[in-house]
Amino acid sequence: MATKSSTRTGHNRNPIRDVLAVTLTILLANMPTLFAFYVTLDTYSSASGVGFFRYLTTTMSGALIFAILWTGIVFFAFGPALAGSWNRR
Repeated sequence: MATKSSTRTGHNRNPIRDVLAVTLTILLANMPTLFAFYVTLDTYSSASGVGFFRYLTTTMSGALIFAILWTGIVFFAFGPALAGSWNRR
């Protein structure tokens, strides 16, 4: 008894939509990173006399490290899909 495999021959792939979908997936996956930077910007006060870069690297160093590591993980996970969909456009 043979079974027929289902293929998508009738559907055309839209490469621009693929690139957009992967890009939005990366953006959504990076929401924790964006939130870490939001917290950093929200808690920074220029009246304290400390520059933003120094504040980011001292007081909020945990948030900075988390953001860099999380972004690396997301791009490692979704980077090949983005590159592949970009090349197919």
